[in-house]
Amino acid sequence: MHKKALIILLVLSFSLILNIGNANAKQQPLRRINQQLTDNLEEHQEYADSDPGNYDYAKHIQRIYYLNRKTIVIQVKPGFQEMTKNDKTSISNQAAALTRSVQSNDCSRPETIKIKCSKKVIGLKKPTQKNYQWK
Repeated sequence: MHKKALIILLVLSFSLILNIGNANAKQQPLRRINQQLTDNLEEHQEYADSDPGNYDYAKHIQRIYYLNRKTIVIQVKPGFQEMTKNDKTSISNQAAALTRSVQSNDCSRPETIKIKCSKKVIGLKKPTQKNYQWK
């Protein structure tokens, strides 16, 4: 009886270790993509500073990252909220395009784009929506 319980315990422990390892392996590409987004955004911000008129969207973005495989978060600077809806949409679309440029084949296209200023969500676009909903 004790031998069976020990074997079951060992099998369950081994299974748990494998599942944790698989979860970490799945997060690794996402971490890599988020780091690439950070690097590319910094590069675009440098371009925007040195060549006004190009990469202007980057001046309004603090950070872009995947929250998970289905959601992008675009963190904007405070002045963003005072812009027109058209300008906000244009900037958000350009930031979202950056995420598509760094996606690997194992990362599906995100379903939701959240625009945040500080910790507050000020814009949202789901795949079923044609336009952003601005708050």
